[in-house]
Amino acid sequence: MAHWLHRLLNPRSIAIVGASERRNGLGAITHRQLLDSGFQGEIFPVNPKYQSVFGQTCYASLDDLPSVPDLVVYAISGLPLEQSFERALALQVGGIVIYASNAIENESEPRLTERLRMRAAAAGIPVCGGNSMGFYNYDSGVLVSFDHPPRHRPAGHIALIAHSGSGMTYLANNDARFCFNYVIASAQEINASVGHYMDYLLAQPSTRVIAILLETVRDVPAFIAALEKARAQSIPVLITSLGRTEKGAQLARSHSGAIVGNYQALVAACQRHAAILCHDADEMMITALLFANTGPVRSGALASMLDSGGMREQMVDLGEHYGVRFAEISSATTAVLADNLEAGLEAVNPMDGMGALGDRSAQTFLACGKALLDDASTALLTFEFEFRDDFSHYPELFDVARELAQFNDKPVVLINSCTFTNVSGSAAKLSAQGIPVINGIDVALRSIRNLMRYSEQTELLNTSPSAPKHVDFNAALVKRWTHQLSGLDACDEITSLQLMSDFGLPSVRFALVDNDEQLIQAAEDLGYPLVLKTAMPGISHKSDQKGVVVGIKDPQHLQQAYGDLHQRLGKRVLLMPQVAVGVEVSVGMKNDAQYGPMIIVACGGVLIELLAERAFRLAPVSVQEANLMIDELRLARLLAGVRGQPVLDRGALVELIVHFSRLVLALEESISEIDLNPVIVNESGCTIVDALVIPGRATSITGATPGIWL
Repeated sequence: MAHWLHRLLNPRSIAIVGASERRNGLGAITHRQLLDSGFQGEIFPVNPKYQSVFGQTCYASLDDLPSVPDLVVYAISGLPLEQSFERALALQVGGIVIYASNAIENESEPRLTERLRMRAAAAGIPVCGGNSMGFYNYDSGVLVSFDHPPRHRPAGHIALIAHSGSGMTYLANNDARFCFNYVIASAQEINASVGHYMDYLLAQPSTRVIAILLETVRDVPAFIAALEKARAQSIPVLITSLGRTEKGAQLARSHSGAIVGNYQALVAACQRHAAILCHDADEMMITALLFANTGPVRSGALASMLDSGGMREQMVDLGEHYGVRFAEISSATTAVLADNLEAGLEAVNPMDGMGALGDRSAQTFLACGKALLDDASTALLTFEFEFRDDFSHYPELFDVARELAQFNDKPVVLINSCTFTNVSGSAAKLSAQGIPVINGIDVALRSIRNLMRYSEQTELLNTSPSAPKHVDFNAALVKRWTHQLSGLDACDEITSLQLMSDFGLPSVRFALVDNDEQLIQAAEDLGYPLVLKTAMPGISHKSDQKGVVVGIKDPQHLQQAYGDLHQRLGKRVLLMPQVAVGVEVSVGMKNDAQYGPMIIVACGGVLIELLAERAFRLAPVSVQEANLMIDELRLARLLAGVRGQPVLDRGALVELIVHFSRLVLALEESISEIDLNPVIVNESGCTIVDALVIPGRATSITGATPGIWL
């Protein structure tokens, strides 16, 4: 059975509504594009003003066509578009492309885009756009766009999806190194989302990597299902997320109507499914180039040859900055390097192989390159030397690169150290021969890091047990707390701690008191040393109000502290044992409307703002994922004991994170946010000392998330 998007993206007949021969008309450009690219199917121009267009019969409407087209391309806008759109749906065309933005001034609700979306969904017909620049299907030679893709670009293995039409053309229409099987401008996604396009592309044998310029995920289940399928097929998914800041999110909404979700939730989803989030479009496209040419690499590290000691120093500095591991070569490899390098050059990795005169440069780099590729610790080899399209000091080094690329199955990548060097012609030829060429050591190392981490992450995900998706808690307990939370706008510390305790999380014992008699009795029950906190309503940041007293060792100190809090803030206080000293950790949850509950771990107390680093995962979290979250933070070093400090109970913290992630799933429909801060981890375990639960449903969050976490 053909895929739902097959007739849209691989049509054999195309109707162009708004056809003409006007030089800059969108319909005319689309028509000429199809003719010039050698489209073998039928083209039906549609416009009541003309009898013929480019020598082909022009029809007054879709109803006049001799057959139902696979694809209808709309080069018109507004109400005429809407009227014709209804006829296209009634005819059961295979798919629709809309160029127009569908913005109508002073339009009432529901707006045109939403009306089209509802009708297309009801008819089950996919729509690319509006505000789309169409698509390129290089596999079949079908280029549907009013832009001008480069002619004679061979079909390749990169599948590109872009919410931005102009962004699509920047990425797809310039550098000849990048060869695509499909390029799709999904834009407003009236009735086909990024997840649906991914699913189609994963069914194409020519797809080796999917790159996405992403504004939003409108259909999260389809997106997650596609990520899972991509991982199962070992096809990398690369994403550059737009609108990561609040300002960027606002611009995305005005650009394509995209409601940009919580970026951290997207990060968590990508981590779970081995998708790669790229810093920018440059990194994404270079990473795509590597995957398309080399495929995922085997385990190992980077070996590198350069023709400059200075550039080698830069590579080492940037490699350490980006976390790129250089191969620790064997003594046998070191000996080969030493035998071939001129005196004064070090037999190390990365290797500077250019002698003073360069008389034997080709022989040196060839012998050393083969030795590095043969080394068991090498996953891939980079080769950096100076060249540009019209010049190279040592043109024979190109032959060295070609021979090394054929030496074994480990990839060889050429690097030119500077991004501004003109190597586009040389790069296109070499990339076509299976040797990727990258301008700039910085983006090269970021992309190589992505290449290597993909293999590591997929192996980890494939071998690690996943967290159970269904959580068994006492049904009566869940029902009681669901009912209790439904009647609250906010939970105070007492209610929040009690909830954690009821669900089996290690919470500090406490007593709520509002007079001297209760205070003394509670102190006897809890035992010294104690912590005293104000429990007056409306005070959420107790420390800021000097509402917390720690280290209370005896009744006299206790009564003095209580008297002060009573006088300044009110009589209602919370008394609890002082937990043994340890590292303060913050564990929390934010319930995202798109992705569901997201677990967040950070250093707690004052360190949460000083260190400003957090780890994110979607619930539920497995033991393996909890450990990875800790390892992403400087918290890992604190738990391991630094500068003579004792090793703390990391296992207890991992158990708390895992159990907490199951709790939030059990109450997913009742809680919006949770903040456990601090959780004190010491040598004997961990204890939740303070908690804040915010009842409510998941919320849609735009840009940088405000509130208790970011």
